[in-house]
Amino acid sequence: MFKLKICKGGVRMLKKGFLIGAMAVATLMGGMRSVAMAEMSDQEMRLLALEEKQNANAELLEIMKRFTWKGDLRLRYQGETREQPNNVESDRDRYRLRFRVGADIHMLKDLDIGFRLNTAGLAERDSGNQTFDGGFTHRAFDLDQAFFRYTPSVAGWNTTWQGGKFDPPFMRSEVVFDSDITVEGISEQFSKKFGNTQLDANFGQFVYDEINSGDGSDDIFILGYQGVVTQKTDLGKFKFAVAYYDVANAEDPLSTFSGTTGFNTNSEIKMLDFMAEWSEKVMGQELKVFGEYEQNVGKIDSADRTSGDLNSAWQVGAKYGKSGKKFGDYDLKVIYRVVQANSVLDTISDSDFHGSNSNGRGFEAGGSLGLAKGVQLAITYFNTQEERGNKDEREILQTDLKFKF
Repeated sequence: MFKLKICKGGVRMLKKGFLIGAMAVATLMGGMRSVAMAEMSDQEMRLLALEEKQNANAELLEIMKRFTWKGDLRLRYQGETREQPNNVESDRDRYRLRFRVGADIHMLKDLDIGFRLNTAGLAERDSGNQTFDGGFTHRAFDLDQAFFRYTPSVAGWNTTWQGGKFDPPFMRSEVVFDSDITVEGISEQFSKKFGNTQLDANFGQFVYDEINSGDGSDDIFILGYQGVVTQKTDLGKFKFAVAYYDVANAEDPLSTFSGTTGFNTNSEIKMLDFMAEWSEKVMGQELKVFGEYEQNVGKIDSADRTSGDLNSAWQVGAKYGKSGKKFGDYDLKVIYRVVQANSVLDTISDSDFHGSNSNGRGFEAGGSLGLAKGVQLAITYFNTQEERGNKDEREILQTDLKFKF
């Protein structure tokens, strides 16, 4: 048997030889490609460049297919009249706009990313309006939503898991949440159908305010729990919801909590909310009748008691029709609402009803007319006054031209 022995110097020489050989092969291949490119005609070069461009465009198109864009523009005239004690009256006319644009981006199976920009401005939470004022100055355009949405099926239940900044994940009205509010935190939703019955369970854990005062005060959270039952019958569709919203640590006297009515932070805010809705087709259009009762079951501080706890809110209303799909379609609505002083967290409730304050009662009436697909003309009228206390009567007329895309 022969054994081949190579000294260390020989190994180094072999490695060097292999390296030189590899470089020679690479140089030869590059030279051959250069020769081939040189031998190509101008037409062949153009065809090659076109093919590469088409491949790049195809890749970009595949990426763009993952985006579902959406947005809206609203132009508004708002006229306001207010009458206070001693017959003091004030009038105000405002011309306003709201513009929102965003997209849902499909990442993986059951996983989407969403975002939206809005003209709200960093100091706003319950309105995207920008009033025409300030000598043609530029308008704020800020992040309004940014979230992930994961929608797997678990044990026969459709589930939705969200995190970030997004719409409140509840069956809701503007008694508790203004329509422009976007919460910040996480949520979990579960839904399942049993024949003509659908069950939904919605949960949310949101950060309202992070306290960094160094005095031992706690952060403010909003924790939401809701159950919903939807039942289809020969008499129409019925929907019932029960929710509990706990504004945790709002009663901490050290928290820098602020509301439009000076809601005392020594009082607890724990809202128990009941909603009911019936809908049915009437003369080819959907008729919806609804009602809601909400009560703050938290402890009310003695400083907030004037004549009792004043801790409930309720509304009843009806809506007929639906507009926005084509020319000539329409909807009409009317709502009567009462919101007592200690009933809701008024910094996130309806910003149009009684100046975004609690301690109000009155009605809202309005309607909209479709001018084309995605184009609406809407009119809304509010007439409210103080639920208790001094005279404070307000009238608001809003005329909106809306474009949805």
